[in-house]
Amino acid sequence: MPSARPLLIGELAKRAGVKPDSVRFYERNNLLPKPQRSANGYRVYDEAALNRLKFIKRAQALGFTLDEIRRILSLRGQGDATCRCVVSMAEATLAETERKLAELSGFADALRSNLTKWRRAPKGRPIAAEFCKLIETAEVRERTA
Repeated sequence: MPSARPLLIGELAKRAGVKPDSVRFYERNNLLPKPQRSANGYRVYDEAALNRLKFIKRAQALGFTLDEIRRILSLRGQGDATCRCVVSMAEATLAETERKLAELSGFADALRSNLTKWRRAPKGRPIAAEFCKLIETAEVRERTA
C-alpha cells in the first residue's frame, strides 16, 4: 500500500528501481519537478514524484527518448487542444515500434536458423566469427532522436 509520508531521495530511488543520481538527472532535465526541501536541506518527495519516476522508466523501457517523454509529460492533462498532437505522436510511435518488431523478428529467424546449424557444427568451426557476421549484417537500423 502506498505511503503518504514524504520520501527522501534514497527511498524514492529504491522504490522506483533507479539510483539517486538518476533522480537528480531527471530533475536537472525537467522530467521530474524540483522537490521541496526539508529544514535540513534534504530533498523531500511525494507519491506523485514516485509515480512520475515510474512512468519515465516505463516509457524508456518502451523505447521513448527523454525528449519524447518530456513532450508527453508536458501534454498530459492539457485537454482537447493537444489531442491531435498526441494522436500524431502515437501514430509515429506505433510505426516505429512495428518497424523495430519486424527487424527483430527477422533477426530472430536468422539467429534461430544459425543456432540449429551451429549446434550441429563440428568442434573447432569458427562459430564466434559467424555470430559476429550475423550481427554485423543484421538489418536493424539505429534510431536517431
